[in-house]
Amino acid sequence: MQAKDNTLCLTKRKPKWLTLRFIKLTSTESVFYSPANNLKGSSALIVIYKIGLTSKTMQYIASQSNHPATVFLNQNEITKRHCNIRWFNQTSEIKRCGHGTLAAANFLIKYFGYCPEVFTSMSHERFTIRVKKQRAQLLLKSIEPKKSELAKGELQSVFSLAIKAAYSAGENNGYTVVLFNEEFNKEFSKEFSKDVEKDDLKSLHVDFKALSKLHKNAVIALSIKNKDKKNAIAHFRYFAPQFGVNEDSATGSAISVIAPLLFRLHGLNKAKLIQQSNNGALLSYELNNAKVVIY
Repeated sequence: MQAKDNTLCLTKRKPKWLTLRFIKLTSTESVFYSPANNLKGSSALIVIYKIGLTSKTMQYIASQSNHPATVFLNQNEITKRHCNIRWFNQTSEIKRCGHGTLAAANFLIKYFGYCPEVFTSMSHERFTIRVKKQRAQLLLKSIEPKKSELAKGELQSVFSLAIKAAYSAGENNGYTVVLFNEEFNKEFSKEFSKDVEKDDLKSLHVDFKALSKLHKNAVIALSIKNKDKKNAIAHFRYFAPQFGVNEDSATGSAISVIAPLLFRLHGLNKAKLIQQSNNGALLSYELNNAKVVIY
């Protein structure tokens, strides 16, 4: 069927699926970028739809997108305080997506001057939005990971660098943070990169096939660069081949696990996080009363 006249496309090229009568509006939005640091961040395709769009069709639309996440919002809910949200990558539905939620909130603020206070996922998790200087900030509950010798032993063969410690939250479909000892890695990784002293996690090699078989959690590789509370900096990468994404370019939801771990280890309640993916991303956060504010 043909789309109605009031369907609006804000993307540069109009895809064939826009002829679906359920689509009201589409656009793209990027977050976590920093031109000054040559970090591109990540993008999301935002799809606002009318009642009637099925999960199967959502997955089809996402499969045709070249963005890491496609976000679906119902047009009848975006003007309310609470709004349901769904995210898909090219192969499957995403359980949690911080960058997609921030992208959707910033898009609504930019084009409509408002956005809901809370987005709710299919698993009933609440993603609270705070607006500051016409930009969205995302509030998530912190997730406390526990030290796991099992995960450390299980994952060591997957990575080219020696693991200092591993921390897991959730046995299935959760997160595992793999912490690397910088000094040891400099010696361990000479054969992989001459620039390892500058960019240790960029030199990290990952066996994605083995990771998808050995471990059921998404894995966050973490290296702490500066522990000073005023200028704390950490580098990380995010791997989830189990969920159809070998490496994510910019991952907001991971901060809900990283933030409480950095507080436990070094007393840091805020830091700048550089995601050392191919595109690179800059994420800032503050931890307060078991809530993580991401921006």
